[in-house]
Amino acid sequence: MTSSREAAASSALTRRPQLADFRDRAEAAAGRDLGDAVAMHEWSVQEFREFWRLFLDWAEPVTEGSADPVCTGDDVETAVFFPEVRLNYAENLLRPLPDVDDDAVCLTAVHGDGSRDRWTRRDLREEVDRTATALAGQGVGAGDRVVVVAANNGRAVVAALATAALGATLSSGMPDMGPAALLGRFTQVEPALLALDRTGAPGWDGADGDLLDQVVTGLPTVGTVVVLDALPLPALPGVRVVRLADLLADVGPGTPRAPWPRMPFNDPLFVMFSSGTTGPPKAMVHGIGGTLLEHLKEHRLHGDLDARDTLYFQTTTAWMMWNWQLSALAVGASVVLYDGPVLGPETLWRLAAEERVTVFGTSPAHLQLSQDTGLRPAEAFDLGALRAVMSTGSVLHDWQFDWFAGAVGAQPLQSISGGTDIIGCFMLGHPELPVVRGRSQALSLGLDVAALDAAGSPVLDRQGELVCRRPFPSRPVRFLRDPDGARLHQAYYSDHPGVWTHGDVVDIAPDGTARVHGRSDGVLNIDGIRIGPAEIYRILKGLPEIAQAVAVEQRHPTTPGATRLVLLVQLHGGAVLDGELERRIRTTLRREATAAHVPALVLAVPEVPLTHSGKVSEKATRDTVNGDRVVNVDALRNPGSLATITAALRAATGQAVPAPSAEPVPTVPVPRVAPDAGDAAPVTSAIAGIWRELGVTPHAGIEDFFDLGGTSRQSMTLLRRVKLELGADVSMEQFLADPTVAGLTAAVLTTSGASAVPLLAAGDPAGTPLFLLNDAWGEVEVYRTLAELLVGAGPVYGVRAELVGVDGRRKSIDDLADEHATTLATARPEGPLRLAGFSFGGLVAFETARRLRDAGREVEFLGLLDPLPPEDSLSPVRRQLHRLTGQVGALIPGLGSRRLGDVLRHRFRPESRPVDQQALDESGGVYARHRLRRYDGPATYFRARRRIPVTGHFLSAWRAAAPRLDVVSVPGPHHDLLAGRHVVALAVQMSLAIRTAARSRRS
Repeated sequence: MTSSREAAASSALTRRPQLADFRDRAEAAAGRDLGDAVAMHEWSVQEFREFWRLFLDWAEPVTEGSADPVCTGDDVETAVFFPEVRLNYAENLLRPLPDVDDDAVCLTAVHGDGSRDRWTRRDLREEVDRTATALAGQGVGAGDRVVVVAANNGRAVVAALATAALGATLSSGMPDMGPAALLGRFTQVEPALLALDRTGAPGWDGADGDLLDQVVTGLPTVGTVVVLDALPLPALPGVRVVRLADLLADVGPGTPRAPWPRMPFNDPLFVMFSSGTTGPPKAMVHGIGGTLLEHLKEHRLHGDLDARDTLYFQTTTAWMMWNWQLSALAVGASVVLYDGPVLGPETLWRLAAEERVTVFGTSPAHLQLSQDTGLRPAEAFDLGALRAVMSTGSVLHDWQFDWFAGAVGAQPLQSISGGTDIIGCFMLGHPELPVVRGRSQALSLGLDVAALDAAGSPVLDRQGELVCRRPFPSRPVRFLRDPDGARLHQAYYSDHPGVWTHGDVVDIAPDGTARVHGRSDGVLNIDGIRIGPAEIYRILKGLPEIAQAVAVEQRHPTTPGATRLVLLVQLHGGAVLDGELERRIRTTLRREATAAHVPALVLAVPEVPLTHSGKVSEKATRDTVNGDRVVNVDALRNPGSLATITAALRAATGQAVPAPSAEPVPTVPVPRVAPDAGDAAPVTSAIAGIWRELGVTPHAGIEDFFDLGGTSRQSMTLLRRVKLELGADVSMEQFLADPTVAGLTAAVLTTSGASAVPLLAAGDPAGTPLFLLNDAWGEVEVYRTLAELLVGAGPVYGVRAELVGVDGRRKSIDDLADEHATTLATARPEGPLRLAGFSFGGLVAFETARRLRDAGREVEFLGLLDPLPPEDSLSPVRRQLHRLTGQVGALIPGLGSRRLGDVLRHRFRPESRPVDQQALDESGGVYARHRLRRYDGPATYFRARRRIPVTGHFLSAWRAAAPRLDVVSVPGPHHDLLAGRHVVALAVQMSLAIRTAARSRRS
């Protein structure tokens, strides 16, 4: 590297920080002394408009338009920053800078074999310019969406910046994530172009096209694949495949270059994703200006980065720190990338030494690995250029600061924390403050960060919920597939209206230092005592046998409504969880904490669940020990770890899935009565009874349904029973707004009834709508995730039904089909129709489509989601086989949706069946009595792949009724097709079938 960088690093502690220069400007504007860091932060949030206006003027990004107004409101959810400003992200990263050598290296890509690619600032600007022109020639322009699948290398950076230069929106991921995880993200993006680098990615190199085929097939909006590597071009039918090098060959010195438009401040730049361990990943859209301004502030004021620095951050293209590091180019710093394997802790320290890195970004896990292996980086490598180390991704513990000071040096170890949600940090380093062991040095300037107690009041020196009370520019401008902002509101603003709630537990000291204790949804409540898992991990780190620990709550196996603490430990090689070690674990926790910190059960596992960004997934661990379905297994880097947890639980307790109680709570049917708005007590009592029967009982101050271990499937069961027993149609959105007994009671008493045809996903308003017909309870909430994942389906609606007539009798399939045909004819009087339904709804959809065709309406698409043929449409022999198949299937793990004990108990004690199960059985009787009649239109049958073999022979009954039937196989058993684990695959296949149907109609 240049000598100027090394000289800067050696005098890093003496150079005047950029923050001091900015503070001079701030003091002139404020008219008072801001020399104290706390005073500076208080001014920056109390006068946040003045702060951001002053920073925009001081940092001097290239913009056009007026900086007035700075911000349109004071409500964090609705405020808009700099609506009159326009800018281009790539221009600001790559423009020539004063006092910065345009011919100095600004980007270095280091590969696993030790080879390196380097770009000067001038070279990088030219290559991005040529690449942008090449992409523009493929139809990419402002407002389009591009996805890049590549490792952390220079080609990925060039493609990303070229996309941003054109005003298009970028989303990125790495091949190692696999098709399911990539599609879980990118189906929401609906990209027009995919840029792909297969270097070092087994299965993507063209020899075996399955992985790439799956991704491209699952992204029907992709018209072009641009290959960034030099491997043989893949054959992808129906998709244009081009090599970037070939496109660049046509962009010579005299070729007119595509313009780099300056876009509105809040136009989309990046689509980022949550980890996805609690459901389909949230697709967060971050704006151009908010992203650039926040990163400039963090890099210059908190990190003191400038043209004398070389930055390396341990990241991948799937994590926000990759995007964050790109912005360092805007301050003139040089960026180092690494796409090779990390063979041990020495790999990255060696990289830092060889590249003369001045600011090194890493994680607590990497630092701990360095400590555990006895590595002393300062003795093993020449780290003379290093002036600061940043750590993020999880909690950085006190002892790690001690190890760092002895093994690395006097450089500040800065614990920074924020998230993909804000594409930045709430807590950062500070160039003028000392490091406080175990804490972040400072709160982020301009961000009004506070800790709120349970009453919603700000507290100091106590743990509380991390919030931001005033607007800040780097909030997501929206979520994808969230047209009314409901999901965005629920994610961040529902707990404290008008205030950002981040989901972390934090304590803030009067001196402005802070410590994050973990996610607020990971806080344990043991015997009424709230415990942060980080407290347990901190104590256990003193035991040399333990490499990693995860503490979670488990529903108590014998005490209804209670929970217990389960501790999973991953041991260092050779260590064994014997009686002596377990006693030391328990004694140590009791001695250094409290009795509540002592686990009821300790399990040794070979590995703990990790997300693709390397974070421990406490949610996946908790769901596994409770026998609940892990919502999105594809969000985990090591999904096989879940099976090892189950095996360890079985070995320790003799049961793989803990029962919610030793004896089932007997079901006492509640008479269906209309709620009386003047008397809440009976409604509250009835709702509390349903919760208990589901094994979810408020206790020890915990009221939230999901905090008590309630699952999404249980929540749907709850709302079904509320409708059946109390006659109130409460929507899932109403319940999620306040998922407590009191909240549900209020919803029941005030509900005015749910829409008969609710919108489940907006889609393209101009597209042909898809109608998903009611399930066996008359509802449609079961389709919501599927609807949100569909691509090219137009608006997606659910069609509810009342299954019981005014005479108190169950309606037949024909009755329901007649009603739906009338409803759909009214909802869409002209144009083609698309229908689909799951199981019971599939049969209703089939008969509804038949009536619509008989009336002269065009049914462009009919989707049958694994409905078995009704018994009365089968021969007597097959009818008996059908019944036997259903009975046996209910007893086979993975095929039935109910536990074996429940199946046997309900079979021999019918009175013990819950009301919703009785309703399901009644729907089953209606279903069985229906006779199929011929339907001459096209239909697609989505057949569950996991089934008892004999069931497959019954497709002949459907083929006889629907001669134009097309059968598509989808993964999973019947009852889980719409669940998180399999719904992505189903959505991909449905999207393809819908697109095929539309093409057939046009042809």
